[in-house]
Amino acid sequence: MTGPGAVTGPGAVRARAGAVATVFRRELATVLRTPGYGVLAVGLFAILGGTLAVGGGGSTGFVPAVVDLLLVTEVVVPLVAFVVGYRALLTDAGSGELAVIRTYPVGVGGYVAGVVLARALAFLAIVVVPYALIGGIVWATAAPDTGIFATHSGVDSPLLYLRFLGLIGPFGAAYLSVATAVSAVASSRRGAVAIAVLALVAGVLGGDLAILRSLASGTSPSAIPGLLASTPNGAFRGLVFETVVGVTFAPAGGFVDVGRAVGSLLAWIAGGVAVSTATLAYGDRLDVLLEGVRARFVE
Repeated sequence: MTGPGAVTGPGAVRARAGAVATVFRRELATVLRTPGYGVLAVGLFAILGGTLAVGGGGSTGFVPAVVDLLLVTEVVVPLVAFVVGYRALLTDAGSGELAVIRTYPVGVGGYVAGVVLARALAFLAIVVVPYALIGGIVWATAAPDTGIFATHSGVDSPLLYLRFLGLIGPFGAAYLSVATAVSAVASSRRGAVAIAVLALVAGVLGGDLAILRSLASGTSPSAIPGLLASTPNGAFRGLVFETVVGVTFAPAGGFVDVGRAVGSLLAWIAGGVAVSTATLAYGDRLDVLLEGVRARFVE
């Protein structure tokens, strides 16, 4: 989307940043006009509160609360991410707004970045507020020693719960990026829903099933930490045990390869954005190529 007379140097960087900011504000305004996201946050809070009430974690401390919430978090956070992102790019393409946006000095990469950043902010608002409220409930109802700000072994602390919240961000961002890619690849809302459901099921269950199959085929148990880090759910779960739950025991460690887990989450985020950008940039050419291939087979 640049021509021979395009601005280069610092001016070009500022222009690109301004384009991303414009798309970001426009997408954020779209999100704020969607009342369903508020309902989603309230529903999430109800699910978390019910889980905590059944598990009883809030009556003992922050780490027990994290243990109680971990399983439901691995399901509801990806679900929220897909709800927020599965139509992010599809809506503009279907309404024709994407074609209009392309007439402005906004590159495909800048457009995708603006949309993803706005949706990520919406996702964080939907997720972090309910989890923060749950943390406040735990602080108000748990044993007195849980208020100690410490992270060494054997001491429960609100800082450990904050670590848990910090890990939810990149975990959800990985799924949000995948959901955005789904919205770019899908040609209709029904198709986006179908692909999103398949991706959600594969993400939540596929990694664990793959690890079990690997172990059944003779893979060494010592490879589990590395295998666990390859999927978003496995990486998130391993990091929670490594940096939140595990620090309350001695010795701790060995739950997951931390570096590989962090790299895996970043790779999923970058991969989803790359697929979205490539699809919007070269999707028309790919359609033409596939149409030509189909025509040859018909002949």
